[in-house]
Amino acid sequence: MTPSTKTFTALALLFLQGFVLLTLWLGTVSAQPKKPNVIIFMADDMGIGDTSAYLGVRLMPNTKAIAKTLKTPNIEMFARQSMIFTDAHAPASMCSSTRYSLLTGRLSHRSYLKKQGWLPHGPNPPMIHRALTTLPEMLKRSGYVTAAIGKYHVGMDFDDGHGEPADEFDFQDVDFTKPILDGPTHHGFDEFFGVPGNTEDPLDTEPRIYLRNDRWTFSERSKMKLIGMKHREGRILADPDWDLAQLGPDFLREATAFVKRQGKGQAPFFLYYVPTANHLQQNPSGPYAVPETIAGTPIKGKSGYTDGSKGGEREDMVLENDVAFGALLKTLRETDDPRSPGHKLIDNTLVIFTSDNGPNVGDNNAPNQESGGLRGKKAKIWEGGHRVPFILYWKGNFEGGQINRNLFSLTDLFATLARTVGEELSPTEAQDSLDSLAHWKEPGKSDPRTRYFFCHLGPPYENDAIAIRKDSRKLIAQGGLARPWTESGTKGASESIVFLDLSKNPYEEGDFSPSGSTEVRKLTKELLRIHNQGHSRPLAVPNGGNLILDDGWHNLRNDLTGSVGYEFELLNDRVTTHLGMWDDHDRERPVRSARGIPTENERDQPSRTGKKPRTLKSPHLITLWEIRGKIPKQITRVEMKPGSPGELDGEFRYLKLGQEIQMQKGIRYLVTMTTKAGDGDHFHDPVAYDGLSPVINPGVRIIRNLLFRNENIGQALAIPSFADLHSEFSAFRIPVGPTIRFKTSPLE
Repeated sequence: MTPSTKTFTALALLFLQGFVLLTLWLGTVSAQPKKPNVIIFMADDMGIGDTSAYLGVRLMPNTKAIAKTLKTPNIEMFARQSMIFTDAHAPASMCSSTRYSLLTGRLSHRSYLKKQGWLPHGPNPPMIHRALTTLPEMLKRSGYVTAAIGKYHVGMDFDDGHGEPADEFDFQDVDFTKPILDGPTHHGFDEFFGVPGNTEDPLDTEPRIYLRNDRWTFSERSKMKLIGMKHREGRILADPDWDLAQLGPDFLREATAFVKRQGKGQAPFFLYYVPTANHLQQNPSGPYAVPETIAGTPIKGKSGYTDGSKGGEREDMVLENDVAFGALLKTLRETDDPRSPGHKLIDNTLVIFTSDNGPNVGDNNAPNQESGGLRGKKAKIWEGGHRVPFILYWKGNFEGGQINRNLFSLTDLFATLARTVGEELSPTEAQDSLDSLAHWKEPGKSDPRTRYFFCHLGPPYENDAIAIRKDSRKLIAQGGLARPWTESGTKGASESIVFLDLSKNPYEEGDFSPSGSTEVRKLTKELLRIHNQGHSRPLAVPNGGNLILDDGWHNLRNDLTGSVGYEFELLNDRVTTHLGMWDDHDRERPVRSARGIPTENERDQPSRTGKKPRTLKSPHLITLWEIRGKIPKQITRVEMKPGSPGELDGEFRYLKLGQEIQMQKGIRYLVTMTTKAGDGDHFHDPVAYDGLSPVINPGVRIIRNLLFRNENIGQALAIPSFADLHSEFSAFRIPVGPTIRFKTSPLE
């Protein structure tokens, strides 16, 4: 064999070997499972300036680069391999609200928590109703194993020993031998280890005992210690081994154990990791409970800033989060992926690092280093209150130190993860969550969609202040919008108090007196639309027969004499065949009181057939009107009598018209229903936001709800049964009371 032949042969062999290796490599890549594991690590009360991941980053093109932060080496190293967001937001500037929105994909004010962003002291019924689909439930539908580790803080029901929720202020009536009645495992989590809510002694009353799944880890009441400070000294039940400083290490142990267990299975997993650090954890020994070490790394007294200055105990807890996060990533790097031989879990895990709101220290109304130089802190409507660190990693998808400047909210995680794993959302799921996957994949692709932020606690504005963001423009409004019946003179108002353009005024400086400019009016209208229609994202619903396609659930009323209804327009010509109304009466068991908070034991009772049917108790006239002038003209009417006339379709009862009615596009119509105080029949009250909004036919535009007292059709009030509400609040209201059915065309 000649030298040239030998050379050729050697090159051929090398090429062949390379080809085989490349083929094998490509084969393993192509064999990578499509659905990634998902980890959300959400720190408590951590601002953008609390991590060196953002050192040198400009939050907006017109801001200074962040010059000083706390040193967080693990998060910083993670960020260098990840996509960093500069305009990501918690949906509220306080903890419970954010957690509710992340888990449900709904704005937090739609829950019973309306005037602040965290659960008050004492027993709190679950914020998440069983009828709502949660993020882990959606992922379980797609085959995921789910776990929550840490602080739940959206309300739980504990058993009082008789199968009822414990309700004593300091939970002295809890039976610790019984499973809890409502908690994380009732809302989609296969596993849970953690605490019900906050753990600082002077603030909350919940027992200081870990929960594992739906069981207390310590149940012998006689051996529990009583802790507490100030007015609650000796009143808070606690495990005899309770140690605030051990929460972080215990949560990390459980989180890493969960991840390692997933290395032995074939299902993708979702880990919702929500430690309590660096939330204030007041105890008799000091304001913060800092562990000596975590994951073998010294913590106490070891925090510092990038300029060389030393941190305090609060900063030590930020360092605790950093080390815990680094330990979790190490576990992912070292654990084999059972779904993809030859790979580690990190190779197909979508990892998110974020915070539930801004920092818990600093000036309420001034720029703060902990907020990355932005104005405000936790509990405030300023950017520093809800703009948070958000860092995203998924190998081969989001990596390499990219900066994403698109507007994003943690509420959007629900819809975005649904798109990621290939799940379709129904109209009753995650109504305020916007799919942002396209804007993750293309950071330069501008996201023009509106985002909405709630919760402001204390001065200078009211507790129900709401902010709306559209690109760089921001509007802050207050005045009874979230809970319109609370304060006389502000009911239903949307008072614009701040309007600014963050591209020109990134630090929100100056004296704000919003004018009646076109921009202000547009944003106010958009805020009202999102607030009142019950959903932010477009709902993919069919243009079918019923005007109300899905009933949802709401508070109820039975204290009105007159007629209720709503004005609407059709987007296409339609033929009406039936008139109907919401049929909801249970003779054996009364429904809950008007404006009561819904619970599992007391919720709207839909109509039913069978041996004990729920049906109407009193007669009601349902009328269809045409509006061409000031006085509506009656087109047709039916009388819905007690008993079970007509056709029961879900929660609605329909009566067929003697003659079909041709209705035209662009003409305003009105449908009304008579009601009497105390008649025993209830109808939906749209003023309350304690439930799901009805799903409306997309071929119908609801203009406003109306109330006619004493049948005076010429003097309509804009808001059902609340005559003193602000007029602008009536726009975009969801229907209440009656409904109609259309004749479907062959093309629909």
